[in-house]
Amino acid sequence: MSADRPATELGEFLLATRLRRGMTQSRLAVRSGVSERTIRDLELGKVERPRKQTLLLLARALHMSPSDHLRLQSGGAVPATASQLPPSSAAPLVGRDRVVTGLVELLTTGGHRWVSLVGVAGVGKSRVVAEVARALHDAVPDPVWWVDPGASPAPLPGTVADLLLGGASPRLAELAALVGDTPAYLVVDDRVPGRVPEVGLAELLSRCPRLRLLTTARVPSARPEAHTVALRPLAARGDGPDSPATRLLVSRLRAQGQDRSFPASELRELCDALDGVPAALIAAASWFPLYPLPRLVEAARRDPFQLTTPAGPATRRVVGDLRAAVSATLDGLRGSDTALLTALVGAGRSVRDVARERGIPEQSAASALHRLLQAGLIRPTGVPGEFRALNMVRSLLTPRRIGQPRR
Repeated sequence: MSADRPATELGEFLLATRLRRGMTQSRLAVRSGVSERTIRDLELGKVERPRKQTLLLLARALHMSPSDHLRLQSGGAVPATASQLPPSSAAPLVGRDRVVTGLVELLTTGGHRWVSLVGVAGVGKSRVVAEVARALHDAVPDPVWWVDPGASPAPLPGTVADLLLGGASPRLAELAALVGDTPAYLVVDDRVPGRVPEVGLAELLSRCPRLRLLTTARVPSARPEAHTVALRPLAARGDGPDSPATRLLVSRLRAQGQDRSFPASELRELCDALDGVPAALIAAASWFPLYPLPRLVEAARRDPFQLTTPAGPATRRVVGDLRAAVSATLDGLRGSDTALLTALVGAGRSVRDVARERGIPEQSAASALHRLLQAGLIRPTGVPGEFRALNMVRSLLTPRRIGQPRR
């Protein structure tokens, strides 16, 4: 701990955290292996330079978040330039190893300073960029700053996240002055679109020449500085019974105590009907105790959003409202793209097919298909060069009233 930082700041923070956890000093001593006397002296501000190992043991025993752990190690206040990482996830990341590796390489060695990870709601952008942030922290000596506008706790005062989110508008001048010429990585998971304006991020990049930026979005950015990387749904077919989509679904079923085996062909059918979208698969797993698998497949084919309404509050916090999120993306499309997307409901179409059916130049059809593909609203059919709309998109473009899955 720095000599100029008051020890009482650490003591007050440790005391407040312990009381929030409902622990006595003696109970914390048992759980952490740190003596009760040391804990008492820390809280009273009698220890000027606590050992890092002591603070680590206390942080683990108090189940501190990464930011709180950082605050404890920093003597009760977080240095603004220190790395600020996302919380760790208990569930493994399935089918995205190459994506994470590729994004880390692109940010550390590529020529693009701003990488925008784009995809339909529920495809797992937040989970991927959180993994990238942690991988960057392990791979480079420079600070990595994680900013999540959708997180519930308020950012710690003085941190990078606080400068971007703590007021009515981002305090870009202060942040630019703080970063300056420091090599650093800023990861912004904008699950609340527009909370951190793109024009502000572009200004930040221009004023901080060694800053690199990773953001998430549901549609490609119009900013020339942003390099789009499309995150597509998990493959449900073409990889045998052990496709990434079925692996994720089975892992969620096992986490719920569903130990029985299900026919691989029916699992693939369900994953395909749900477009391989991870959030949809997570939500669908919560319905398995209530309905047999064939009925779930039938329901997903008719209306995928029947199963994306999670059966339980814990899953609902992870999944959110997919119907509303995908609807908002469709509402934001330009009219010509919506008309072309409607033409891709049902059978697959190639660029040439779309151009001929819509009576437009092939180059215009190719540009529109490219935009829709980057936004994750269409996917390959398996036939080279052919695409079709996601089932979720189809159900919104051709709405109909459908009841709950039948028993």
